[in-house]
Amino acid sequence: MNTRQKNFIRMIIAVAIFIYIGYWARIYLPKFDFAVIMSFIALYLTWSIIETLIYQQPQTYAIEDDDRRSFAYMQFSSIAVLLYAILDFTGLHFTRIYSGEPTIIYIGFIIFIISSLIRYQAIRQLGHYYNPRVAVYQKHELITDGIYKHLRHPFYLSALLNTVSIALIFSSFGAVLLVLVAVIPAILYRINIEEEFMSRHFPDEYPFYMQTSKRLIPGIW
Repeated sequence: MNTRQKNFIRMIIAVAIFIYIGYWARIYLPKFDFAVIMSFIALYLTWSIIETLIYQQPQTYAIEDDDRRSFAYMQFSSIAVLLYAILDFTGLHFTRIYSGEPTIIYIGFIIFIISSLIRYQAIRQLGHYYNPRVAVYQKHELITDGIYKHLRHPFYLSALLNTVSIALIFSSFGAVLLVLVAVIPAILYRINIEEEFMSRHFPDEYPFYMQTSKRLIPGIW
């Protein structure tokens, strides 16, 4: 099963889950909360469709992969943020930031859109080399132009912004804490693995590229 097919299956599962959430949200939630849930679902599904459409199949086989479960770690931490944020927003209200609404929710939607635009550019730039795992392909070329000219890891910046946006959209301070204690360590772990891996496969190009670009934050780090 290729990545496009996996994305399609994930999208179908997400649609089923969101329809279920939307049904109960319409019955039990206030109108504003229901509108927030529906708006998030619409954005999420729109981005899922776009990502599926722009994905390009690899032209050659991957010759090595050294993921060390870092992708699973990132996925698990992101899902934990999403689940807690939704529960906190719709029912638990343990750490819901009522005093910041609705401004904090609107900011969350803006950050979600920014994270999607960054991810879009990264996927288009990588093209056939895009792989959710840490891997290299036959005749692999190091991509150092476009968005990668200044940032080595735009995907992980997008992932971080995405989880922050979810915490803000659902106005959950607890979800923000989960970003700090789970998502950021997962991203840093992944970055270290990838940079070690790429330095091994591109011993001449990658060290120079590291000197001329930032890891995650433009102009800073």
